[in-house]
Formats: sequence, structure tokens, C-alpha cells
Amino acid sequence: MTMTPQTAPAQLVSAASPQVRVSVLCNKIQADLVLPLDVPIAALTPELVKRTLDDAAAKSGASDDPFANEAKHNVWVLTRFGSTTPLSPAGTLRDADVTEGTLLRLTARRALIPPTLHDDVVDAAARLNKSGHPAWDAAAARWMTFLGVHLASGVWVYFLLTDMFAVNRAATVGLAAAVAIVLVGAATLAHRSYRQSDIATALGWAVLPIAAALVWVGLHGLDGYGWAGGCAIMVALSATLHRVIGTGHWGYLAAGVTFGLTGLALAVWTAGVRADLAGAGLASVATLGCLTVGRLDLRRSRRDASRRHSTPDDSAIPRGAESIWAGLRAATLTRSALYTGLAVSAGLGTLAVLESTGPVRWPAVVFALSCAAALGLYSRRPINAEEKAGLAIPAIALAILSCAQARGGSPPMPLVGWGVLLTTTMVVVVIGASAPGRRLRAWPNTVSAYLTYLITAALIPLATWAVGGYERLGIG
Repeated sequence: MTMTPQTAPAQLVSAASPQVRVSVLCNKIQADLVLPLDVPIAALTPELVKRTLDDAAAKSGASDDPFANEAKHNVWVLTRFGSTTPLSPAGTLRDADVTEGTLLRLTARRALIPPTLHDDVVDAAARLNKSGHPAWDAAAARWMTFLGVHLASGVWVYFLLTDMFAVNRAATVGLAAAVAIVLVGAATLAHRSYRQSDIATALGWAVLPIAAALVWVGLHGLDGYGWAGGCAIMVALSATLHRVIGTGHWGYLAAGVTFGLTGLALAVWTAGVRADLAGAGLASVATLGCLTVGRLDLRRSRRDASRRHSTPDDSAIPRGAESIWAGLRAATLTRSALYTGLAVSAGLGTLAVLESTGPVRWPAVVFALSCAAALGLYSRRPINAEEKAGLAIPAIALAILSCAQARGGSPPMPLVGWGVLLTTTMVVVVIGASAPGRRLRAWPNTVSAYLTYLITAALIPLATWAVGGYERLGIG
């Protein structure tokens, strides 16, 4: 009887194709790759293009003519280095006798496809329209959409505040509230589901003017305490919107700081303090508060918050460069929001001082211009453009409004106002024309430091002069 051995050694065959290490040269990029020998070259070519094609080199041949690249139909071929004969796309590297260390070249050749012919008039019109608006792209369209959303928000604010629609006030309030809810829902969906933070930010910020107008319509009849309560509602609403939407904290923080400080000033005014005194206190506190923003350690609070929301396993994972950059960016935007809120609050306080009396007086104008100058000088301390803009833009606006209010004063106050406005414009132009990285001379920085010190030291005495404190004390 013949017996068949049951323990015959089985021959295992690997399902993976044998591989070979080659060098592929494409444009100015050389890549060392390990490629399978038995895969068709046509299947390897797209992956080779993806791994070796340099985007900068591919774009370097682009022409200024927007239609120059439309008729190009290129085919990528693989050849041996020093040879012009392409390897057969249907064959494999084994069929082409490609061995270990072979140098291959990946080139693009023009395919034999006839160009697309268009009607001359239609083609000329298309060229004219496309070349006449080179800056219009998807980003420009998105920014125009954001602008349209905020303009629509301003229209709803006009509908709520004007007396033209007083007859249908209830219907207008209901429609405006519905629009605000839709904007909040769309912003939340854009950020939470689609990760479109810019869209969520634009839609969320558009809710704030509508909400402020709704609060004004509901509480303006309650006088001072109603206005202070409305500011408190806006502070809570700003925090709620940031928590619900999850992005755009710059706008919500700036609005919260502005409404919070303004609400405190309104509460003090309602308690019996004069309007000019409450406004001067608000302007002085907000202006001097800008000096403390740069000393805040905002990154530490964000690290503590991230640790509270992290799991024990996450502590072993080091933070990457992207997370560090995101933390620095968030801290910059937070400081910019604080600067903006404080500067806007200072502007509102100075406007209250200017409007508290009938005719504009010299002490009020000098105090307002001093606050504007202090904010402008403080903007030289931050390094980032966002923080500088948070101080410089309100300072310029406050200077312009103060000079405009000076027109109602007695001569020569209007002439002095126009002179200050002209000088401010020239200084802003000179500062803006100077290169950011250019080393300035020592004396402008020295003069700026002395002016900052003098205006900061004189701010409280000027506020006392603006509210008539020296006259009550019998001084002057």
C-alpha cells in the first residue's frame, strides 16, 4: 500500500509583487521610490506625477493670458534617463528590464488633440470679461456675500429704530427675531458641521446689531436702568453666541467689553451722577485700562482650559506647532478685542462729555483730543497689526468726531479743530508710510515715549477740568 505523506512542505507564494528601487526625475525634483515590477506603467504614472511634480515648477510656465493654458492637453510619459523612447504604458517595469538603481525621467508631452474652436465674437467677449476682472474669484465673492449679510443686518436695524414702521412694530420685531434665530442656526451649522469658521463668524457677528436693536425697542422706555439692563443682556447674549457657535470670539469679546463698561456708566448716571462726570470716568478708566491689556497672560488661561477638557491619555501627546500657533493667534485676537472694546468705550465716554453741555467748551474738547492722542500713542506698543488696529482705528475716529464737535464752539475753536484734524492726518500718513521693518531714528521713539508719559499723567487732571472740578474747588 502506498502512503502519501501528510506533512509535505507547502510552498507559500506572496501576494505582493516584487519591488525595485528606482530614481524618478521630474522637472527639478528627483525622488527615490520603491515600485512594484509587475504593475502596468500606466497605473504607476499618476502616482509618480503626484509624488514628484513640483507645484511651483508646474505654475512657473503659466502665462498672463487667462486663456493660454486652456488648449493644453498633456500626457505624462516615463522614459529612461538619456533616452527619448517612452516605456510602453501597457507593459510593466519587468518587461522594460528596469533594474535596481535605474534612473527614469517623467516628462509631459503634448497630446495630438485638435484645439477647440469658438466663435470669434463669443471668444473675444469671454476673453475681455475674464481679463477685465482678474481679482474676482471665489474669495472675493465670499467677502461680498459677507458684506451683503451685514448690510441686510443694518437694514433690519433701520426697520426697528425708524418711526416709519411704528404701526407694524410688533410684526417687525417678530420678523427681526426670526432672522436673528436663522442666522444663529446657520452659523452654528457652518462651524459645527462643515468647519467653515469664516462663514460662521460673519453670520454670528451679523446677529449682534439686530439683537441690540431688539433690546433697545423693548427697554428704551425704561430710561437709565432699562438701558443698563439692556447692556447686561447684550453682554450675556455675546457670551451665549460664542458658546453656541464656537468661533468668532473677537467680535463677541469686543462687544461684551463695550456693552459692559457702557452699562456700568449708565447705571452710575441713573443713580444720580452727572452725565459729564459719568462719561469722563468711563473715558478715563477705559483709556488707562488699555495699559493693562499687554500685561495679561492669555496663553496660560487657554492652556488651563485645554487641560480641563483633555483626557488623561492626551497628556502624553506633545503639542504640535499648529496648536501652538493657534494658541498664539487666539491670544492676539483676544488682546485686540480687549483693546477695541476699551477704545470704543473711551470714545463713547468722551462723546458723553462733549454732548452733556449745550455749547462745546474748551475743557471738553481738550479732554476728548487727549483721549484720542493717548489711544493713538498706545497703539505703538503692540507688535501685531490686529492689536494696533484695535487702538488706532477708534483713536482716529474719536479725533475726527471731536474736531467735528468743535465746529459748534466759539471762535477760534473751529479753526483749532480743523488744524488738529489736519495735523492728525499728516501724522497718520507719515506713520503708515514708514516700513514696518525699517529701523527708525532714536528721537521719534524718544518723543513718543515722553508724549505717552505726559498724556497718561495729564489724563485725570484733564478729566477733572472737563467736568468743572477746578471751578468747584475755586481754582482757575
